[in-house]
Amino acid sequence: EANPWLKEQKVVAKPDQLIKRRGKAGLIAVNKTFSEAKDWVMERMCKEQKVETVTGQLTHFLIEPMVPHKQEEEFYICLHSLRYYDEILFYHEGGVDVGDVDAKAERLQIPTGVELTAGMVTEKLLGKVPMGKQANLASFVLSLYKFYKDLHFAYLEINPLVMLEDNTVVPLDMAAKLDETAGFLCAQRWGEVDWPPPFGRAAYPEEALIRDMDGKTGASLKLTILNDKGRVWTMVAGGGAS
Repeated sequence: EANPWLKEQKVVAKPDQLIKRRGKAGLIAVNKTFSEAKDWVMERMCKEQKVETVTGQLTHFLIEPMVPHKQEEEFYICLHSLRYYDEILFYHEGGVDVGDVDAKAERLQIPTGVELTAGMVTEKLLGKVPMGKQANLASFVLSLYKFYKDLHFAYLEINPLVMLEDNTVVPLDMAAKLDETAGFLCAQRWGEVDWPPPFGRAAYPEEALIRDMDGKTGASLKLTILNDKGRVWTMVAGGGAS
């Protein structure tokens, strides 16, 4: 009832657990009714799933609207931060088979303190994009970079980024990393953020307890158990606790 669109249009279902290359692993259900998507999710819920070399339980899924589009409308974009500059990688062909973007993507480096402009984006990144799409896509990249900086992301990848025939931009899949040390600046804007363990590694009860305590205090409380049978305990940061 809260989401009537679920029964009014076709949907896409997929796990939401820090899993990359879900399409190649057969973990995306496309063009389904809500009932079909629900059945697909329940068949996999809490089941063991091997993704490349990692095996884990599937426990969290997304169901979202289906966006019909053509292959040539898919793009790839990635923003990440290095020591002295941010870098944007863009490729004019996105999707499951995007391949080695590090080797073939266009790159734009933005040194600290330099303001990004639409002209820079168009010249450095959008040379292989149809002319009719360049202005709107450049505007989107500018807005995305502002969003990236304002909320202190360290990494943000959208694949595919779809631009429809009417130049509407739709991010279909995204992976991102927040700079946790910016919590004192952005905590209210981030909202309630969960910091889940990687896929294939369930949190130990002790880790879950410390994470819950961390969310209720202004102090920083972290615990990662590397070897639950280990007898040597290291403290990688003091901060008064040592």
